[in-house]
Amino acid sequence: MQLRSRLSWTLLALLPIGALAPACSSTHVGTTGQAITCDTDPTTGTIVRCGAGAGSGSGTGSGSSTCQDIDEDGDGEPHDQGDDRGVDDPDHDRGDDTGSHATGDRDGDGIPDDRDCDERPGEDGARDGLPYDVRPQLQATVRPIIDAFAEQGSQPAAIVSVAMDGSTWRLAELQAGTAFVVTQADCDHAGNRGTGRDRVIVTWQTADQVEHADHLDIRYCK
Repeated sequence: MQLRSRLSWTLLALLPIGALAPACSSTHVGTTGQAITCDTDPTTGTIVRCGAGAGSGSGTGSGSSTCQDIDEDGDGEPHDQGDDRGVDDPDHDRGDDTGSHATGDRDGDGIPDDRDCDERPGEDGARDGLPYDVRPQLQATVRPIIDAFAEQGSQPAAIVSVAMDGSTWRLAELQAGTAFVVTQADCDHAGNRGTGRDRVIVTWQTADQVEHADHLDIRYCK
């Protein structure tokens, strides 16, 4: 993260709450370098939806239903391009190099880890399951979830469940692991994360019988 991110967060924190855009909007209106606030799933802790603004700042801890982040790439979401590897990767760009486990701000963005969306399951600082997204191309034969695990190097012992919030596009195929051919309709459909884009919550089981959950964005024709 860069120094401007820390300055952006500091300045926004000084503004009256009423001057900020309401949190938890379903519309992606994030702007590069600005603070965003996100709702999280109460069970899995994964990000559900985000909106511009720093929020009230009252939600703290891993069990909180909201979190905050600095939107580095302007897409209105915590995940920023180039951050897939997580803050513990030695090549990960910390910007001003102030990120530290000791200070409770691992990525140096000015937001404490207990409020930072990057520390929620599946985000930039906590990614150890699925990749952030897969991008099935037009006319390709795909199994997005299976393909995503393959991208990470191995398949789980079992996929327990696949769920979607606000959409059922290709849900039957995704739940069954059935291959399908990507059509123009996939590219153009109104997904739960935008045109041609769906977010699914995947729960799987490893060989030691432990269950894990993570989100995966399926971005058709991108």
